Amino acid sequence: MSGGADKFETAVGPDSTFTTLGVHIFASALIAKVCLMSPKLLPLVAALTLAGSAHAVSVNMTDFTYGSPSSAVITGSNGSPSYDGAAGAFTGAITDSAGADAKSGFTMSAAAASPTSFVAWCAELTQSFDFGVTYDYTPTGSIGYFGAQRANDLSRLFTAAAANHFVFDSVGSAAFQAGIWEIIYEKNAGYSFLTGTLLGAPKDLANQAAFNTVNGFLVNLGQYAAGYHIDVLTNGAQQDFLVATIPEPETWAMLVAGLGVIGFLRRRRKAA
Repeated sequence: MSGGADKFETAVGPDSTFTTLGVHIFASALIAKVCLMSPKLLPLVAALTLAGSAHAVSVNMTDFTYGSPSSAVITGSNGSPSYDGAAGAFTGAITDSAGADAKSGFTMSAAAASPTSFVAWCAELTQSFDFGVTYDYTPTGSIGYFGAQRANDLSRLFTAAAANHFVFDSVGSAAFQAGIWEIIYEKNAGYSFLTGTLLGAPKDLANQAAFNTVNGFLVNLGQYAAGYHIDVLTNGAQQDFLVATIPEPETWAMLVAGLGVIGFLRRRRKAA
């Protein structure tokens, strides 16, 4: 962290890549409900529908989600980056919501009370951004950005955290952020804060338990389903952002019901 309270900045070697946001919400012509994950499980909220366009959307990150952030120490080798500083989720907003449909293919949902708000995670350690400043970002899929395996593993990590009700304060947020970096940058097979080309630890050793918990998620990712959809907002000059979302059970029920109605109407038309 440098540049004061309003700036998040990292500085590492040239082999790094950054990432921290992705946005995905389920919607259909019959079901205009935003698929937001319960904040009691994990605050990964994006009240938008990603329609797949490659045009820009305006994003403004306002602060760390859990207040004053905890710090992580990331030690890289063999081309993996190193980092020592603040870590954790960011809270932001889509500021150009009126133009989002025309410019980017993001569809605002009338069902959302605060449709432009979301929580995002950092995954790139070579660039910076300022809190309170609006930047244009381009939506891109996580498979194209990370590759299929890492995108799948990131999804599993979010599932693990949600299943264990893990991220609820700045300490857990920093540990989880370090876990995201582990998946993105580790060059050896398997993930662990303790071995490989990227090692992770808390700056304050009193927070070691949170990192131990995330390390348990990492070494046991195969036990968790890839239940989250992950997308990325990219910017060539500023840090990119990753957001993961999952539909709530009632949304899936609405989806099934909606598809059933669509099927019924199609059969009725054919019969006529």
